[in-house]
Amino acid sequence: MDWSKFGSKQINSSHWGKVHGPFMMEDLVCQNQNMMISKGIFKNSNPLKYTTPLLFLQMSVIIITSRLIFRFLQPFKQGMISAQVLAGIVLGPSFLGHNVTYMNMFLPAGGKITIQTLSNVGFIIHLFILGLKIDASIIKKASSKAILIGTASYAFPFSLGHLTVFFINTTVGLHRDVFHCASTVIFLCSMTSFPVTTTVLAELNILNSELGRLATNCSMVCEACSWFVALAFNLYTRERTIKGVWGIVMIGGLIGVIVGVFRPLIIYLTERKSKSMNKKDIVPFFPVLLILAIASTSAEAMGVHAAFGAFWLGVSLPDGPPLGTELAMKLELVASNMLLPCFIAISGLQTNFFEITESHENHVVLIEVILLVTYGCKFLGTTAASAYCQTQIGDALCLAFLMCCQGIIEVYAIVVWKDAQVVDTECFNLVIVTLLLVTGISRYLVVYLYDPSKRYKCRSKRTILNTRERNLQLRLLLCMYNVENVPSMVNLLEATYPTRFNPISFFTLHLVELKGRSHAVLTPHHQMNKLDPNTAQSTYIVSAFQRFEQKYQGTLMAQHFTAAAPFSSINNDVCTLALDKKATLIVIPFHKQYAIDGTVGQVNGPIRNINLNVLEAAPCSVAIFIDRGECKGRRSVLMTSTWKNVAVLFIGGRDDAEALALCMRMTEKPELNVTVIHFRHKSSLQHEDYSEMAEYNLINDFKSHAAAKNGKVHYIEEIVKDGVETTQAISSLGDAYDMVFVGRNHDLESSVLYGLTDWSECPELGVIGDMLTAPEFHFSVLVVHQQQGGALAMDDSYKLPVEDQKSGDTKIQERFSVEEGFTTTIDLDRS
Repeated sequence: MDWSKFGSKQINSSHWGKVHGPFMMEDLVCQNQNMMISKGIFKNSNPLKYTTPLLFLQMSVIIITSRLIFRFLQPFKQGMISAQVLAGIVLGPSFLGHNVTYMNMFLPAGGKITIQTLSNVGFIIHLFILGLKIDASIIKKASSKAILIGTASYAFPFSLGHLTVFFINTTVGLHRDVFHCASTVIFLCSMTSFPVTTTVLAELNILNSELGRLATNCSMVCEACSWFVALAFNLYTRERTIKGVWGIVMIGGLIGVIVGVFRPLIIYLTERKSKSMNKKDIVPFFPVLLILAIASTSAEAMGVHAAFGAFWLGVSLPDGPPLGTELAMKLELVASNMLLPCFIAISGLQTNFFEITESHENHVVLIEVILLVTYGCKFLGTTAASAYCQTQIGDALCLAFLMCCQGIIEVYAIVVWKDAQVVDTECFNLVIVTLLLVTGISRYLVVYLYDPSKRYKCRSKRTILNTRERNLQLRLLLCMYNVENVPSMVNLLEATYPTRFNPISFFTLHLVELKGRSHAVLTPHHQMNKLDPNTAQSTYIVSAFQRFEQKYQGTLMAQHFTAAAPFSSINNDVCTLALDKKATLIVIPFHKQYAIDGTVGQVNGPIRNINLNVLEAAPCSVAIFIDRGECKGRRSVLMTSTWKNVAVLFIGGRDDAEALALCMRMTEKPELNVTVIHFRHKSSLQHEDYSEMAEYNLINDFKSHAAAKNGKVHYIEEIVKDGVETTQAISSLGDAYDMVFVGRNHDLESSVLYGLTDWSECPELGVIGDMLTAPEFHFSVLVVHQQQGGALAMDDSYKLPVEDQKSGDTKIQERFSVEEGFTTTIDLDRS
């Protein structure tokens, strides 16, 4: 290297050359001073010769390239990690970087060190976030099924992979470097990382499905096995000296300090700051970063990567709000979205297919065979263990594919091994390429093979009509996002008029968007973590319904649940609970919230997607609740008779009949006026225009009620000739009613709707329901949809007595008091 160049004119921020190291030739990079910020092109200064502009260019190019590749890969259901690795391969020496001029401009030696250093900081923070989202206690909740499958998913590839290496070495003979490389990467292929699995599940929108919950628990067990094997391997194989033992002891001591000192300190600082600021979502951001730096530095001092200390510090802290949510929200923007792509892309930048020489082609083939055999054993081991646990073959295959998916943790491990020269460039190339192929194919096949809604689509649908015809108990699932949804839901329950001989079972489900944790939660309220802030809001909801239960003691039975999952897939929890609890009707809030003056106050797009997904896959009837309780003044749930007048807009069809069947219960309530407004075209006056006999019988039953209830129940026929007159009749309702029921779908060829079907803002509400969202209406609306399905396959477990209740009879039905399903929890691991 020509050292005289350093005293001459500075033209680059760094210089590099080959020097003799202790064992081999190594690269030496010398960084020049005062070459951080360019003076500008107007002063003949090339910005790319300076560190800061070059760093910004590298980050921009990597992020833009990875985003473009991700757009191309999205139809194939690939993840961002794969796109970022491919971006590094495209920008690296395997493709564009094969041009020396480009490589010296875009990734000079000094620039590579700078971006590597900064991206490593981003990776350390990202790993801290991943650890922060993990609830370590879930491994205690893992069923024996998850433990068996998770253990087999690691033991099969680990043992059979090593047997394959020894067999090939015995029969063919392996080069020492090949033997060492193959034995090392088997550890990598055998492991399944919990954070990677939950990330894949979230990206595929199956995190809270049955398969997703099982895969979450299995990956946790598999990762625990890999940590145990790695620890034993270091202790007994690589470092069988007293220094190795002391290294293990010191690492254990670091984890002890993290759990025993750092964790209580951060929790104390959080509670102290929350009290001083009088807010629950305030966290000591900078003290946490300082402790994170101390833990990471301590890990480096112990001889392990700084990310080790950051990860276990995150694991030790409580997941979810407020600490997990706030820290993740503040750190993810910079660490995960800006710096992490650079870290992952560097693994691709280090990939160089041109270094695979002809003399080493045989080595490449042998290593690739060992890699594929190991992945194959992992797939077969997971499938066999799943089949042994009586998992359906389709779900067993999908679970095996999910356990073969790998990501950021595995990329990090192979990069560290390459930097430590545990594996050479050829082995590194093969591992990266094989990882991309196996993960990409596995993700695509999971999407193709697994449908989380198949449980609901292949079964008959429960409806209010068939429940009424068979004299079965009404079972409601009420979904809520916050306490603002409670009063109107209570009013709906009260209007259905539960009695001792006609009781109602209902289930409340508090829907919470998953933030600050990596695993989905669906649990009864009494089993929730008392320190979780979501528990406090759920408690408010539960308390309101419990007070209502006390008012109707003996006629209502309830069970309360909370679901925390990504809003893109939380509909799976709604449908799962409805199916397991044999619900007749799901009630979900509308995605628009109305202010006190009747105008739209807030629009929540994700909630609309939830409603659409539930409508598509629900195992029973669905009702969308348009709540305008604020317009008439919200009342306490302890006050009686909040609704006085209820109307049903009846045009015809299954959905209108379903809405009318629900209102038939309300005709029994003495304090409630129920009105059916039947819209008919004048051409139909000569004959009855009902599509089904059930609809005809329902109208006749209601007319009979109207004749017998002495003015409390009304039947009105509105004769119209087109959609304009229908609109005028509906607009004339004014403030006469507190609540209006309407079906979602009607006969679109009906003359009553002529001219109304050309445009609709919210198709999920149907033509009339969409019209009733206009600001000029001030009553609440329940849009009812009857799910189409086969014949009802239901036992008589919820059969109600036929005889009328005797005067003064206070006996509670025994069948209702020991209701099936209220003392049991949902089997989340059931396949």
